[in-house]
Amino acid sequence: MKIAVIGDIHSNHSALETCIRHALGQNVNEFLFLGDYISDCPYPQKTMKIIYEMKEKYKCLFIRGNREDYMLKHRENPEERWTYSSASGNLLYTYENLSENDFRFFQNLDIQGIYKKEGYPSFRYCHGSLTSSTELLVPDNENMESIMENLDVDLLISGHTHTQESRMYGNKKLIHPGSVGIPWYHNGKTQYMILHGNSSGWEEEFFQLEYDVDTIKEDFITSGLNQKAPYWVKLNIHTLETGNDLTFPCLNLAMKMCKEAQGSVTWPDIPEKYWKMAAETFGID
Repeated sequence: MKIAVIGDIHSNHSALETCIRHALGQNVNEFLFLGDYISDCPYPQKTMKIIYEMKEKYKCLFIRGNREDYMLKHRENPEERWTYSSASGNLLYTYENLSENDFRFFQNLDIQGIYKKEGYPSFRYCHGSLTSSTELLVPDNENMESIMENLDVDLLISGHTHTQESRMYGNKKLIHPGSVGIPWYHNGKTQYMILHGNSSGWEEEFFQLEYDVDTIKEDFITSGLNQKAPYWVKLNIHTLETGNDLTFPCLNLAMKMCKEAQGSVTWPDIPEKYWKMAAETFGID
């Protein structure tokens, strides 16, 4: 049994197509999508078109991630103010490019699931954790020991970290398959995983693949997203090119600079000049 595990696409349709094509070449039986289909890269409709085509053609399992939760919550609370800026322009752009069908699709998904198939051990999967789409299952999470100790299966698969790794907690395993769309490390290569299963258990096989990064970089320009979230786009392009993510360190520094200069700061009201200063500190111009 082979299951292609695909997570954290972030609207990177070029990387997604590469991973799917590779997985089909490996003769996978099923696809497991771990959420964060959209945001950060342009043209979310291109990614969602691929998702719907996969749903029709192949056996797929889907859950939603924190980015889908952001979109759904914004729809329920339109007073939440998103503006075209480096702080929230990416979110607003994504929101405005989603269809009614997309919102229905997200709404009908859970943030976690359990895989059961006769002849194979069951495992659980989630985007963040089994109870939160935003929780990071990483070693410095104070809940990790408890989460794994109370797990009712021997394997948990989680996205959200944008890294590829597996760790043992006693006799139970946690696996992160990496990010398709905003991958960390491996020089920015797109990442996914195949789970190989038999009656005695599951073993992970990680892949890092070259893909057409230039197409996505051009999309940032043709979509206008580079004008609507200028420094967020510059930081994302840096991640795509290098695998080194500076988005949140830069955000935190921009907020710190703003607070020091103005006495207070409230997201998303961070003037672009502080984004510029912070980005330049990290060598992004």
